[in-house]
Formats: sequence, structure tokens, C-alpha cells
Amino acid sequence: MKTIIKLFVALFIIGALIYGAIEGGLLWLQYEQGAFEELRTDRDIEVSVTSGETAYSLIGEVYHPEINRYIIKYWLKNHPELTGIKKGSYLIPAGSTPTEVLSMICSGKEQRFSITLVEGNTVDLFLANITNNSQLKHVLPEKFGYAELVKLLGTEHSSPEGLLLPETYVFVKGDSDESIIKRAYSDMKSYLHTEYETRGANLPYTGEYDALIMASIIEKETSVADERPLIASVFVNRLKKGMKLQTDPTVIYGVRDRYKGKILQSHLSDKNAYNTYVITGLPPTPIAAPSKASIHAALHPADTDYLFFVAKGPDPKFGHIFSSTDRQHAAAVKNYRKAVSDYKRQAVSDDVSLKTEKDNKSDAGTGKHVVNANDDVTEPDNSTDLHSADSSDKKSLHNALPVENSESRDDTPVSAENR
Repeated sequence: MKTIIKLFVALFIIGALIYGAIEGGLLWLQYEQGAFEELRTDRDIEVSVTSGETAYSLIGEVYHPEINRYIIKYWLKNHPELTGIKKGSYLIPAGSTPTEVLSMICSGKEQRFSITLVEGNTVDLFLANITNNSQLKHVLPEKFGYAELVKLLGTEHSSPEGLLLPETYVFVKGDSDESIIKRAYSDMKSYLHTEYETRGANLPYTGEYDALIMASIIEKETSVADERPLIASVFVNRLKKGMKLQTDPTVIYGVRDRYKGKILQSHLSDKNAYNTYVITGLPPTPIAAPSKASIHAALHPADTDYLFFVAKGPDPKFGHIFSSTDRQHAAAVKNYRKAVSDYKRQAVSDDVSLKTEKDNKSDAGTGKHVVNANDDVTEPDNSTDLHSADSSDKKSLHNALPVENSESRDDTPVSAENR
């Protein structure tokens, strides 16, 4: 009997010990899981998930490699919904828990990058922007120019200018420079076609490409959004009347590297295919990448009888004055010249006032002469690229030109006064 009692006691003790061990183990496991779930990344981490990688190996990569592997496996066994990770490139924010990390990667929400092709830029600048982007995969050859781009796009046009839609393009790691170019080309074709299908009536275009060329000119002519349809109406009206467009952005594009910031008399008379002071009609290709707004304006111009426009003053944001007759245009030019003159006079006055203030502070009590507003001050050359016009040629549309004094020699900068 005593033996049985002793055996029972021994079994009870063993059972209690086993129960205690199990309970202790469960408590430890619960504690370790809780501690694991409270882990946080201490910084932003970029992670590239490749084929064959598992949630288990990913956790070890993101957090500490010395985490008990049994805890990770047990935790993942209890969270099977977090094991279906997807390959790609991810940016894990600082402070992320294991649940948040795996949820992101299972959802496939890869890290996003972006590249902006700026409206009004040339295709050369687009290519440079794409080539210099460090996040894109570069598959294009090192020597990749117009001919290679035309071949890549498969376009019927001889020049790729204006064929890429200026937009912000979002991509993920691994996307290539070629893919961005093809997307920009496809988006331009699609948008241009849609707009052309709903175009206004009686437009002087032979097809979508003519509209694209016009849009590129509009893009370069104004930075004021509301003016685009009005600018378009001027050019459309001039085309219908057989008048030369005489728009300066085409001159600048045509002379290429010879343009150094000022339009010269020799530029205006230069016989190239883009000089709309020489040719009649549109240039052969776009001169830049037009925005959606400029394309829309080219195909939906305002209904006006305007034939001229001139800047309201030296600040482009103030826009232009539009005219239908020579007399109206001459008056607008006169107002423009006065605005420029007032601007220069104010600039000189501000320079003098600033110098007076500085000199008064630095020379007070020294007996030195301080320049003041009554002194004779020579006006500095503050020439700026401005939209200007005159009526010396009754069919002339004069636009973005530096306001300069000029002589009669051929390479003199052109001004509103002598055009």
C-alpha cells in the first residue's frame, strides 16, 4: 500500500513538474512572440524580394539575424496570411512591425519612383533627364540619338521632337529607360488622337501632326494658361489668311546653337525650315513637347479675329494684349514700350536707393559722397527676354525678343523699336 502511495506521489510530482514546464514554456513562448511582434525597424530600409525568398528569410534580413528562428517559424505558422510575399522592391518605413512589413510585401505595394518630362522642353532634354535617372534600369545604348529614337518609336516622322508627352511617370525599380520613352510616346499618340477627334471646325490642319506642331508653338509662346486658346486663335487666323506666323520660338529653334540669349537680325533672315519669318505656314516638326493644355488649345482655339499680340509688360505672368487691326496693335505696342520704360526706370531707382542705403550705413560720418536720387546715374543694361511687338510690318507678329538698343549691322540684337 505504501508503495502505491509513493508511486502516486511520485507521478503527481512528475506531472506537476511537466505541467509547470509546459505552462512555463507557453508563458515563455507567449512572451517571446509578444516581444517579436513589438519589434520595430529603426530606420527606412530598402528591400528587394527575389524569386524563391521566404517570409522567414525576409524577417531575418529586416530585423536582427540572432532572433530565435523557432519563434519566427512558430509565429509564421500562426499567421499563414503573411507568408505569400511578392517579389519586387519595397521601402519599409522606420518603426514598422513584422506584421506591417509582411503585409506590405504580401500586397505587392512596391516602392514607387517618378520622373518628370517637363512641358516645353526639347527631346534632347528629355533624353538627358531619362539617362541621368539613377533609379531606372538603363538598357538603351550609350550613343542614343534622334535616329535611334525614331527607330525605337517606329514612327513615320523623321524627327522625334514633340512626340513624347510631358508628364510625371511613376515606375518601380527594374523598369527601364526604354519603357518610360515608350509610355510617353504611347500617351502622346492617345491624347493627341482623342483631342483631334473632337477638334473645332474649320481648322487649317492637314492632320494630327500639324496640330501637334501648332501646340508646340503655343507652348513656347505663353506661360499663362488662360491665354493658350487666344494665342491659338491668332496663329489659326494668320494661317487662314496666308500670313506668315512670324513667331520667335521657331526662330530660336531653327538657329539652334547660334542662339545665345538674344535674337539677332541675322537670325530673323536665316533661311532654315523653321524660321516662320521666312517660310509660310507651319515648320516641318514640333519645336518642343507641348502640354495637354496646349494641344487642347491648338484644336479648340478661341473664336476671335485677332491677328497680333504683344506683352502687357516685362513680366510674362501678366500676359498679352491681343489686337485685330494694325491701329490697335500699334497702340498696344506703345503701351508695352511705356511699361518696359517704367520698369527700367524703377529698377534704376531701386538700385540707387539700395546703394544710398548701404552707403549711408557704411560711410556715415566719413565725409564720403553718397549717391542719391538727384545724382546723374547711368542706366545699367537690364535687358530681359520679353514679349514685344511693333507695327513696322503690317502683317508682322512680334513676340519674345530682348529689349535692346541696336544698330543697323546684321548681327545686332533686335528690339521692339527697330523691327
